[in-house]
Amino acid sequence: MAILYDERGNPITVNFPDGITGVVVTDARAATVVLSALNAEADIDLNGVSHVLVDARTAAGNLSFVFEATLDGVNYFALPAFAENQNLAAVLIAEQFVNTIVVATTLTGLYSVGVSGFRRFRIRVSAFTSGNVTIGLRSTPSNDILYSRPIPSTLHVTATAAANTIATATLPAAGAGLFHYITNINLMRNATAALAGTATLIHTSTNLPGNPAWSVGNAMAAGGTQLDLDYSPTTPLKSSVANTATTVVMPAAGAAVLNRLNVSYYVGQ
Repeated sequence: MAILYDERGNPITVNFPDGITGVVVTDARAATVVLSALNAEADIDLNGVSHVLVDARTAAGNLSFVFEATLDGVNYFALPAFAENQNLAAVLIAEQFVNTIVVATTLTGLYSVGVSGFRRFRIRVSAFTSGNVTIGLRSTPSNDILYSRPIPSTLHVTATAAANTIATATLPAAGAGLFHYITNINLMRNATAALAGTATLIHTSTNLPGNPAWSVGNAMAAGGTQLDLDYSPTTPLKSSVANTATTVVMPAAGAAVLNRLNVSYYVGQ
């Protein structure tokens, strides 16, 4: 049977039949490439496709690699990749959107990258000490990449304090180059005795864009509970400075009044 080739010598498949039970399609093209040096790369021409799937595996690697794409074939730009699998805790902080993957020893990672409009995509070794990483790339015109899936909060901080005492929820520094992404802030007060207050309480924050603050009245009923804030932004609120603690602070609320803070978030670049 005649085989058609494109201008680069790649075989062209026309009207390929759908797969059926027990059939394994034979494809002579290499499925993977091994990268074992600084700036070694695995690339793929995109030809109008919108997404690339990346399979990255190593058994003994001490290196980093990045996701990049180009419009003109010369200048490359860093792209965010969506970590499809979450079995990555041994090699990076639990997060889903990444650009740089740091491998200390072993890695089994599956990533989706949006590449619509770009000419070529590549995985490039950006730092190298030893070992290697095996990369498999597959392009697809599909739009069902998981960017539309809600990103789950993987971290949570809760804090309280004694009655009539400042309470602070502190999100610890996330690591080099990483930010906090706030998905919910919940602030509550409860009172063991009535407080006929007339003052205004101001809940404050640090390391968030615009330093948001929230004002509420301080009156409380005996045995009462008051929800001061339940903030869930439509898209996560990114902290202002990477690798820096983020705080939410409730002021002393009056005699017999206790504060409670809950903050849900994840970390990423």
